[in-house]
Amino acid sequence: MDDLLAEFIAETRETLETIASEIVVWETQPQDRTRLDAIFRFVHTVKGSAGFLELPQLQHLSHEAETALSDLRDGKRVPDPALIDAILAIVDRIGETMNALEAGEDIDHEGDEALIAALAEDASRKGDEIAPGRKTAARSTPARSIRVPVELLDRLMGGVSDLVLARNELARQLRRSSGDREIDGAFDRVTNCVAEMRETITWARMQRIEALFASLPRIVRDISAELGKQVALEIDGDDVELDREMIEMLRDPLIHIVRNAVDHGIAKPEQRVADGKPAIGTLSISARQSGNQILVAIADDGCGIDTGRLIAKAVSEGAIDASQVSSLDERDTLDLVFHPGLSTVEEVSAVSGRGVGMDVVRSNVERIGGSIDIESASGEGTSFILRVPLTLTIIPALVVAVGNEMFALPRAAIEEIISLTKGSVRLEAIGGTEIAAIRGERIPVARLGKLLERDTDGSGDRIAIILRATRSERFALTVSEVMDHEELVVRPAPAGIMQSGIYAGTALPDNGRPLLLLDVAGIADRAGLRLSMARQDRMHEPEPAQKQGIAALVFDDLDGKRRAVRMGIVERIIDTDARAISESAGVTCLVLDNEILPVLASGTVPESGTLRVLRLSDGGTAIVYPIAGEVDVVTLPDRIEAPGGPGHIAGVVLVDGLPVELLDAHRLFAGHRRDDIPDGEKPSCLILGGDRRWNTEVLGPLVEMAGYAVSFDETTDPRAMDVVIEADGGGGQSIEDAVNVVRLEPLPGSQSGGIYRYDRRGIYAALKEKLAAGGRS
Repeated sequence: MDDLLAEFIAETRETLETIASEIVVWETQPQDRTRLDAIFRFVHTVKGSAGFLELPQLQHLSHEAETALSDLRDGKRVPDPALIDAILAIVDRIGETMNALEAGEDIDHEGDEALIAALAEDASRKGDEIAPGRKTAARSTPARSIRVPVELLDRLMGGVSDLVLARNELARQLRRSSGDREIDGAFDRVTNCVAEMRETITWARMQRIEALFASLPRIVRDISAELGKQVALEIDGDDVELDREMIEMLRDPLIHIVRNAVDHGIAKPEQRVADGKPAIGTLSISARQSGNQILVAIADDGCGIDTGRLIAKAVSEGAIDASQVSSLDERDTLDLVFHPGLSTVEEVSAVSGRGVGMDVVRSNVERIGGSIDIESASGEGTSFILRVPLTLTIIPALVVAVGNEMFALPRAAIEEIISLTKGSVRLEAIGGTEIAAIRGERIPVARLGKLLERDTDGSGDRIAIILRATRSERFALTVSEVMDHEELVVRPAPAGIMQSGIYAGTALPDNGRPLLLLDVAGIADRAGLRLSMARQDRMHEPEPAQKQGIAALVFDDLDGKRRAVRMGIVERIIDTDARAISESAGVTCLVLDNEILPVLASGTVPESGTLRVLRLSDGGTAIVYPIAGEVDVVTLPDRIEAPGGPGHIAGVVLVDGLPVELLDAHRLFAGHRRDDIPDGEKPSCLILGGDRRWNTEVLGPLVEMAGYAVSFDETTDPRAMDVVIEADGGGGQSIEDAVNVVRLEPLPGSQSGGIYRYDRRGIYAALKEKLAAGGRS
């Protein structure tokens, strides 16, 4: 019986929120018989199970609800707000009963008879004239599934995490050996299997986000009725999947934003009509996946945020100084909403209005590696956009050191790594805050050693890591050393450690030595780097004289060499999945931003994991150049030593006394030029004779790649063409006197003076020669 009771509790809980949502939707669409039948079946199932498990009061309660629903199905009654409230109240009581059963507590039946009485036809309640909240959403068919204990999924993920660590350790050992191609091949297969298994288990932990959205229709209905408002709720994207733990972490922030939107954002019907809007307000909630993130948007068509009142309130509360108001842009102004205790609402309602919560909302979202942004237009509405990672279990990270201790930083938050010993960063104190002057920007500084009380004077800091705490806030974190990039298995840290506010969990790198994962947003909070201190103000003073040279990006290349490339051709530095790089038609390429870009690498490109690449452009052509290590911006010295031979190295320069190879930008793009010449401006080529399939499918594309507009029309006058190719004898149409003819032969070593038709280099050379002889080049 204990097993049956546990199964009953689990099944009932799983359905409760969904059924409550279905009731709210059915209230606005009473003709939807399918939803009514689903509600009836739920109550009927609860009644039957309660009878079998000897729960008489729950059986009686659900029986009365079943009777009312049966009358609705038979058309004997029509749904009204009082009846819907009564049914929802019984659903709530079923949920409370499940909680009591699971906890082994006595079930409180006080008030059950009042709930049953509310189901009567003559029952009514004050406020029936208030229209409830509504929801519009398409009904989805649930996928076939089985119930698996969460503990089992956690154990599976733990096993896969240990497998990843073992894989990392094996990779480290193999790098020490001389290398064996067969062993390397076997290891690559193991790596692929581990990656596939990890991805599969990760998706097994996923839940449809409808589990998060299911309670919202009921919440909107109850709040709008309580406040005398009419709100239509629109939900889109509830089939998007997210890690179950992320869903739980998002639940409170989402509910808080929804409650605020109904309370503060959407006005009462009479006010909306006076403002020229429909009496019924609209609250839209949508979710979609973007890369390895989930975007959740909550938008209302209310009055928007009164930025003038917000600034005035911020000044009066001391959140900002009056002298700072003129320098606030729109983003900075809206960010004041997240200041603790700040609210522009004149009246405190039972729902909200005390200025408590939005700072906690942002803090909770950022602690799980997400961000929250606001968009608002006065009189039109407000949108909150939450960006959160799919999962937090295994993440790419950068391992850093403070003294002899190592810590990890999530790679997603890192923008740039700069050496403090090369003079490219100037540290200065302004208003009690340490500021880093980097390429014309002032960025606040947090010293990790000082924050952790390991290096109070910062004497051991040699590296500055530019981190993005939110989309609009950056700061520099100084550390002693950058160790390595790794994929880390992240697990929760003990409560005592997490209470410090600067750690996001524990991790175990491939060397087996445990380390702590740093919380970027928590560090910014702990160091006091919020709002005005996190603004990146442009400096107007001239740069030092030594910075007037040519800027270059220095990095560790895939083959272990230290190289540099001129900053003028670097468009972006991007972290991407190594598996996104593939070979197609003999060309290695990367799909990036819906664009296929050729990849040029100076070493072996990893087959998995996170890969850092440079997107380089000459103004017309873009290529991708994978790199291995940290990057830094330096100024090239005047003296550049010539390279020892041909290749893609333009020369060697000294940077901090060490030789650095400078990439030859011309050679980088020479092999990957983009042919954007219109056909009307390309030299023309007529192909005659030979097999037509070979001409059109083999030779023609080759000539087109050389930049020619190709024709196979044998009626064309050859003298009107820039170049003519006679394939395999020209098919009987000889043009012996023309100087612009290239003759191809079917066999190599022909004595007729023709070019072997598979001599690619010879064909290109002949085309170029004939084109020049005809006056074009």
